[in-house]
Amino acid sequence: MADEDLDLDEGEEAPKSSKKLIIIIAAAVVVLLIGAGAGMYFMGVFDDEPQQTTEEQSAEGGDAKAAAEEEAEPVAERSYWPLEPPFVLNFEGKSKARYMQIGLEVVTTNDKAFAAVKKHLPVIRNEIVLLLSGQKYEEMVTPEGKEQLRAELIETINNVLKQHKVKKGIDNIYFTSFVMQ
Repeated sequence: MADEDLDLDEGEEAPKSSKKLIIIIAAAVVVLLIGAGAGMYFMGVFDDEPQQTTEEQSAEGGDAKAAAEEEAEPVAERSYWPLEPPFVLNFEGKSKARYMQIGLEVVTTNDKAFAAVKKHLPVIRNEIVLLLSGQKYEEMVTPEGKEQLRAELIETINNVLKQHKVKKGIDNIYFTSFVMQ
């Protein structure tokens, strides 16, 4: 009889421990599901509209049609190329000699224009030096003057490329350094 009592006690403990184990596993699964759902919510999986980039948000403000046209056209890969070494030269000042150092980088989506810039770099550098040395200090210190210079540099480089039978020139030019003294 003593053996039977021991067997019963062990039999009763087994269902209790298996019930506890099932409850613990169920609770762990619920916690994991809640965590996964919260993670997906914060990642934006459940959003109806995809998040907009800053470019799309700014386009919505004034020119949504142009933004839709830009999305329809495939974006060509841009190539950036620095015009090394930086340009160091003197330019016009009121009463004293002024010096400037300007680092430039050209941007194009046209591989032919990119190759032409490399090929005709001495001519391009010459035209840029002539353009920069004719600048006036008073104009160069203003943001508008720098923007005007940037537009003139793009036009100058594209004119050199047109002279060498390159139909589509560079797209843009960036100042990577701009020091005046």
